[in-house]
Formats: sequence, C-alpha cells, structure tokens
Amino acid sequence: MQLVEITDQAAWDQFVDGQPDGHPLQLWGWGEAKRTNNWTPYRLALMDGDTWAAAVQVLLWPIPRVGRFIAYVPRGPVVDPTQPEATRLFEALAAWAKTHRILYVRVEPAWLEARLPAGWRRAKHTVQLPETYTIDLRQTEAEILEPMSRKHRQYIRKAERDGVSVVRETAGNLAPMYQIYTETAHRAGFGIHTEDYYAELFRSLGDHGPLYYAQYEGRPVAFLWLAAAGTTAYELYGGVTAEGQELKANYFLKWRAMMDMKAAGRVIYDFNGRLNEGVSRFKDGFGPEATDYIGTWDYPINQLGYQLWERLWPIAKPIGRRLLARRHK
Repeated sequence: MQLVEITDQAAWDQFVDGQPDGHPLQLWGWGEAKRTNNWTPYRLALMDGDTWAAAVQVLLWPIPRVGRFIAYVPRGPVVDPTQPEATRLFEALAAWAKTHRILYVRVEPAWLEARLPAGWRRAKHTVQLPETYTIDLRQTEAEILEPMSRKHRQYIRKAERDGVSVVRETAGNLAPMYQIYTETAHRAGFGIHTEDYYAELFRSLGDHGPLYYAQYEGRPVAFLWLAAAGTTAYELYGGVTAEGQELKANYFLKWRAMMDMKAAGRVIYDFNGRLNEGVSRFKDGFGPEATDYIGTWDYPINQLGYQLWERLWPIAKPIGRRLLARRHK
C-alpha cells in the first residue's frame, strides 16, 4: 500500500461521504474554506493498487519565521480504527510528515475507542471538543422525542403554532446569518470569523453544508448551519435573535434540522460539544446521549521543537487571533 495525494474533488468527497467513518470535517470543502486562515489542505489516500483503503485530509499551517509546519487532521482520518488499514495509514502519515518539514501531526478522530500506533501521544491542548452530545437518527420520530424534556417538546410545538417556519438557504444569502451570529456572539461574548470566511465555506461545502433559517413573518430570527457526510450530521454554527428567543424559534429549528438529516439518511446527529452550562442545558434538553471521543493525539516529528511549541502555544494562540482580526479589519 502507498499514500497518494488526491487532486480530484469529486472522487475525494465520494469516498468520504460513502464511508461510515467519513466525517464532514474531512470533506474537500472544509479544507478549502480553511485556506482563508492560512491553512493548506492535502488530501491523501492509502491505496491498495487502484482501491482506496483509507484517507486523510491534513491541514498544514506555517509557523511564522521557523520554516516548519503544524499538521492538523480535523475529525479524521477516514478509516475504521479497528482494521489494520488504520495502523498502516498512521504509519504512512508519519512518514509523509517527515518529508514536509512538519513539527508535529495532530489528529482528532470522531472515534469512541482506538489504539494508536507507537509514537503517538495524548495532546495537552485540543482544537475540537472531545466531549459532545449525539442523537441516533435511526430511531423513529417518537423515539427521538420521548427522552426530550417536557419544556423542549412544548417549545417546539409552541414555535410552530405561533407561526415560525424553517427554510433551507440555497441561494447563498448569508447576510441574515451573519447579522444573527454577530448579535449572538456579542450577547454571549465569543468571537466569529469574517463574512468572507462564511461565504467561502458555504460555496465550498455546497450540498454538504445545509444552512437553515427559522423565520417569523418573513424575518429570519434564528439560523443553524450543519455539515453532513458519511453517517454524521455535525453542527457548525447557530444563533438566535432576541425575538427568536421569545418565540422559541431555535428549539423548532433544531428539531426540523434533525428530521431533515434523518430523512437524508444520516445516522448520527452531533451537537458539536458539551460547552458551558447554558448551552449544554439547551442541548441536553433534546435528550441526546453524552458521547466522549478519544480526544486529541500528537505525533512529534521534532521532539525538542514540539516541546517548546507546546509551552508557547497558550501564549501564541491569543496573539495570533488578535493579529488575524487586525488583518481582516
């Protein structure tokens, strides 16, 4: 078997979307959107002759003034962790990294359990949260509704009864999304990307990135943006206006998005993290299962450089975000 770089987007997405372990963050479009933040995507397939045995999308970020890169694999690789191909892919990925001036490789698979080959170590810092909530969409609607809190079921019915509707955005009108997200971020105290980033993400993900608006009297009052591939529908971003909160529009919106993903044949609805108390309480009310993935794992190529960078990263990360924000102003 050999590791081969793939340059055919259709073939790549077809493989990722066709695998039970294919995750939306391994889609071609996710890597393309990350170019706006100075990441360079590489798509690598472990080939057995002409057959794809496994695949991994690797994002490379240049460390300023050092001449080396960080390699990051978001929610990958695309391989069954219980099969021998997983070990072969990790070994091939490590060998590839050594030829690309990479300081270390970081992976964050959406796996519940796995044994990584020798040389891989649990990371001190994470990018994606390993703790999340999920719902099994193979259940009937009644089975999904049954564990929900009584308030959540009431709010879903109330919003629909009061005239809230849900539509999927297909024309690329992201202005309402950005306005709602800006309001939500200001209210909750978190940062968001630039409008150009979201426009590129919408274009790159295409049909794999469904964006839903909850509307009231023709006005968008909440949004929910997912990425979907393989068996998984994965929440990316969401927000609600003050009016939408009063209408409980975000409850109805999430329910309708779940049912749309169920109809599309997705199996896992991933809420993308158990966050702070307020957000987690909202998510937990939908009756999901608390799910813990294996976490973040690193393969250091340069041991000394890796140890130094791990000490500097908590300082460098906020500085880098501020510099990036200035650059986009």
